Amino acid sequence: MGAFRLRVEFEDRTGMVYDVSRVITKYNISILALEVLPNLMYFELECDDEEIKKNTMLDLASILNIKKVEEVKYSTHDTSKDDPFHTIIGESESLKKTIFRAKLVADSDSTILLLGESGTGKELFAKAIHESSRRGKLPFYPVNCAALPDTLLESELFGYEDGAFSGAKKGGKAGLLEVADNSTVFLDEVGDLSLNTQAKLLRVLQEMRIRRIGGYKEKPIDVRIIAATNRDLEKMVEDGNFREDLYYRLNVVPISIPSLRQRRADIPLLAEYFLSKYAKSSGKPPKTLTARSMAFLVNYDWPGNVRELQNVIERAINLTPGRIIDVDNLHFEGENKLDFPIHEERPLKSLVQQVEQRAIIDALSKHGSIRKAAKALGLSHPGLIKKMKKLKITDKDYKRNVSGNKSNHAD
Repeated sequence: MGAFRLRVEFEDRTGMVYDVSRVITKYNISILALEVLPNLMYFELECDDEEIKKNTMLDLASILNIKKVEEVKYSTHDTSKDDPFHTIIGESESLKKTIFRAKLVADSDSTILLLGESGTGKELFAKAIHESSRRGKLPFYPVNCAALPDTLLESELFGYEDGAFSGAKKGGKAGLLEVADNSTVFLDEVGDLSLNTQAKLLRVLQEMRIRRIGGYKEKPIDVRIIAATNRDLEKMVEDGNFREDLYYRLNVVPISIPSLRQRRADIPLLAEYFLSKYAKSSGKPPKTLTARSMAFLVNYDWPGNVRELQNVIERAINLTPGRIIDVDNLHFEGENKLDFPIHEERPLKSLVQQVEQRAIIDALSKHGSIRKAAKALGLSHPGLIKKMKKLKITDKDYKRNVSGNKSNHAD
């Protein structure tokens, strides 16, 4: 028999177990798991008859005290596997624009510079761009420029000849740029390159020729470079820490990847995806997030972006003994704290509206205009106006904060 999972939201817990059990008994369904919270019940039932499933949900929904009945399905992201960008999960406007830009340039040979905070998925974008290009059938070659000492990084990138230095491999070794001929090299954390290595990389980009350490012969190569950084390269150029000529060689097609707080609408989708992924990989039974915990995740600022969300969900899968992940089961790194009224038992819709209202007012207060706030939130200008009307946000709600912020800044 197959497993059938239900999430039932209700107003008042009084009599709920009896009323729900009566419906389940009517269809002679075995209960595999049951957990009850103040406003939520989670069932795992033994049933693979679609008609019985449908009738069970209809009967449960007809109980006056029940607000919502939904089947909980755990499946991986359903984007077509034929699209290399299927690994990048999200439906927000800001992310869709970034993916569209990446797809436009994928099939060219132009150098790409991926810009974004740590944990936003720069390597995922680089790999998807590579796989969408004419070079996609060949291996993808990533290297983290911050992970290796300068001398070791040079030998990894450019290779070396026999006897080039003490301990050099007999016969020499081809570097990554040579091995990746006709393919793509991804230079992650390119802002951490030393000035000496920057100069050597610049020559490769200008001439498309490689010379091993300790050698004299140059060899032509055909390599596409995708670089990435979470640092401000323009500021580094001004400070003399990054070569201006290399910056312009790398910055042919810049693509900025939005942070998770710029696409909060994607958080529930990502959270459900990671729930399914880590439950399966750890061999644990599927688990579900309560309305409060989901609202908590949406309201958090995510300094570590998608990587941090991924860690929080994996940690919750391992540390939550039951099937329900509530706010208390969400363990964040370090001293990151969130001011959120978790003591309140309120429906998800009400909590999400509160979160949206707070985020919109904060953005309007910070940026001072609807158009700029919409861009920061990953919404269209008309889309933000529509949400403001729905949430009854007026000029008074944020212009008061704007004037307050200005006076604080003057102090």
